[in-house]
Amino acid sequence: MKKIILITVMVIVLVAVAGCSAVSAEEDVKESMVEEKAAEHEEAEEHEHDHYVQIEGSEMKALSVQEVAELWEIDPEVLLSEIIAEFDLQKEYDVDVTLEEIRQAEYKFSPAIIKDLAEEVRNSA
Repeated sequence: MKKIILITVMVIVLVAVAGCSAVSAEEDVKESMVEEKAAEHEEAEEHEHDHYVQIEGSEMKALSVQEVAELWEIDPEVLLSEIIAEFDLQKEYDVDVTLEEIRQAEYKFSPAIIKDLAEEVRNSA
């Protein structure tokens, strides 16, 4: 009878220890998930600031290279040369040309690419 009681007590202790381990593991998983969510939030905030200027593509097309550069506070000549290089443009352009004029003349690029180029120029300055 003492063996049965001893075994029962041991089983209870093992179950209690296993339960604590399970609770601890669950807490670790929850903590890990919270940390992961925090990291995702920080990353989302970083991406939120990826584009210094928030503007629709349809609005961007009507802007000149000069106006885009002013929005991003960058050198318009540098932006123009980046656009020319990016799309391997063959015609001569100045900073007063609109993005739509370039699109119609040579290459139907997405205005989002111009945003990325402007960001690159801004970040490299």
